[in-house]
Amino acid sequence: MAAPVGLIHHDPAVVPGTHALVIGVGTYPHLQGGQAQGRRTDGLGQLGSPPMSARRIAEWLLGEYHCPDRPLASLALLTSEVRSAPFRNVRSGLEHKVARADIGRIATAVEQWYARGDTDAGNRMIFYFCGHGTAQGEDMALLARDFSLDAPNPLNGALDFRQLVNGLRRCRADEQLFFVDACRSGSDLLISQFGGGTFAGVVPRLGGGPPRPDAMTYYSTLAGEEAYARSGEVSLFTAALLKALRGAAGDRFADNDPWRVSTMRLQQAISHFLRQPTFAGAVSRVQRPTINGAAEFMVHELVGPPLVPVYVGCLPQHSNGTAKFTCRQAGGRPQRRRAADLDPQDPDRPWVVDLALGTYEFEARVDTGDVRKRTGDVRPMFTRIDLEKKP
Repeated sequence: MAAPVGLIHHDPAVVPGTHALVIGVGTYPHLQGGQAQGRRTDGLGQLGSPPMSARRIAEWLLGEYHCPDRPLASLALLTSEVRSAPFRNVRSGLEHKVARADIGRIATAVEQWYARGDTDAGNRMIFYFCGHGTAQGEDMALLARDFSLDAPNPLNGALDFRQLVNGLRRCRADEQLFFVDACRSGSDLLISQFGGGTFAGVVPRLGGGPPRPDAMTYYSTLAGEEAYARSGEVSLFTAALLKALRGAAGDRFADNDPWRVSTMRLQQAISHFLRQPTFAGAVSRVQRPTINGAAEFMVHELVGPPLVPVYVGCLPQHSNGTAKFTCRQAGGRPQRRRAADLDPQDPDRPWVVDLALGTYEFEARVDTGDVRKRTGDVRPMFTRIDLEKKP
């Protein structure tokens, strides 16, 4: 049996459990700006956020993911980055060399991940990819580190995502989650090389028992559109995903129930963030995440109270840029808006602050004679506090 690829956590005693495969491809040697740049790149170049985003997801899985019925049993991480640093497993304290995300290693890692998940029908599979993607119709290719448009068949350097999902349907694991943080626009140059042939990448060897269609795929953007990131930060989709998992997507049916994140609430929260100018900036409502599937199940159970985004602003909004905002909970220290929280391009946006559940007093000091106060309850998915001047 081949040595495990990218495996940074494995506890075979956890049955049933969650088996995760996380991939972040940012450095592409054969694309624009790469060390071995090819003649043809079709405008595809280097990406900064995917390795950072993948590492952040891996950290969340190890440090915060909580599913009592399916605890984390294994995690494999593959990246392609300018300088690959060791990854520290917060559970074991051990540092691991991170596997390089070329297509051969990715294909092997997928097959091994499948085999781990296929050991029990109660297992859960989680797949996360961040990097370049390209699509034609329902077909989508996820580009590995060694992708090259100069190759006789460029898609030999890409993972065929549709066939990956189809293959996983034969896996015994009855819950499957796929997160694809990549552009879904097409490449005219790439499509032209197939002359009407099959637009398909590498398909790992997958097999197993009867179909298990209880799967959800979260795409960072609509078919035919692009995904975005800020320089030096995780991608917008991944940032929204993590905020949703940490509480913005929390829900419960009774006061004594734990706060849980379900598949449907997760999508609602991600979409909410990417519609907000305070979160997504100029691409708010431009990048529109979508899902494929209608399976509803619990993804994650919060250990503590959820953190909820609260939007605090004056009515009318033209006072937001100069007002001094604070919020405080009984017996707690006040939180104040910092100068760094102001957007110089749009100073009239509301102040956004993440707060734990509870009742808070919010205040806006517009000027000496105009102090506005309001008490409000903070609950998921988000809370909006409008502060109006009293007559």
